[in-house]
Amino acid sequence: MINAILINICLVLGLLIGVPFLFIYLLSAINRDTKQQIANHFRTAGQLGFGFLGVIIHEASHLLMALVFGHHIDQFRLIRIPTSDNPALGYVHHTWNQRNFYQNMGNLFIGVAPIFGCCLATLGLASYTIPEVYQSLIAATQQSFNQMNFTLPEFSWISMPVFLIIAANICIGGFDLSPADYENASQGILQAVIFLVGLTIIISITPLEAGFSALLSHFTMIVLVISLFNLLISSLMNVIFRII
Repeated sequence: MINAILINICLVLGLLIGVPFLFIYLLSAINRDTKQQIANHFRTAGQLGFGFLGVIIHEASHLLMALVFGHHIDQFRLIRIPTSDNPALGYVHHTWNQRNFYQNMGNLFIGVAPIFGCCLATLGLASYTIPEVYQSLIAATQQSFNQMNFTLPEFSWISMPVFLIIAANICIGGFDLSPADYENASQGILQAVIFLVGLTIIISITPLEAGFSALLSHFTMIVLVISLFNLLISSLMNVIFRII
C-alpha cells in the first residue's frame, strides 16, 4: 500500500507539475528570445505591435486566476504603451492574505496562468480557422502515450495564414513569463505540492484510485498535445524573426 501511494505521489508531481513546467519554461524561453529579436529590429514598440493580442491575454489570465483564488486586485492594465521609465506592456497588481493556504497556493497558478491562457486561445482560434487541424489535435489527446500519432489533415490554405498571423501575435506577446511571474509562482509551489500530495494519498486509499491513472494519463496527453502545438508555432515564429 505504501509503495503504491509513493508511486502515485511521484506520478502526480511529475505529470501535473514537472511536465507542464517543462513546457512553460520552453515556451517562455523561445518567445522571450523572439521578443528580443523584435526589439532589436523594431524597438520596444514593435513588441506591442507584433504581440498586442498576446499581451492582453497574458494580463487577463493573471487577472482571472487572481480573482479565482480570492486575491484583491489593486490595479491592472491589460495593455499599455511602454515608456522609458516603465517598459511594461501591461500589469496586474494584487495582494492576498499570506496566512490563507488557498490564496498562497493561488500564486503558483496566477504566475503561470498566461501560458495556459495563451495555449487555450490558440486552440480556440484553431477551432474556428483550421477546424480540420483542431479535430486532429482533439483526437490525439484521446490516445495513450504509446499510441500517440498525429497526421496533419487537409486544410484550407486561405485560412491557415490567418491562423498563423493571429497565433503568432498571441505567442509573441503572451508566452513570455517575466522574472516577477516566476517569483510570484514560486510563492505558491509549496502549498500546491502539499495539496497534491494530500489529495493523492486520499485518492490512493479510496475506490477512486481505480480510475486515477487513466484520468492522470488523459490530462497529461491534453497538456502534451496542446503544448507541442504551441511550441511548434512559437519555434516557427522565432525562426522567421531570426531570418528577417
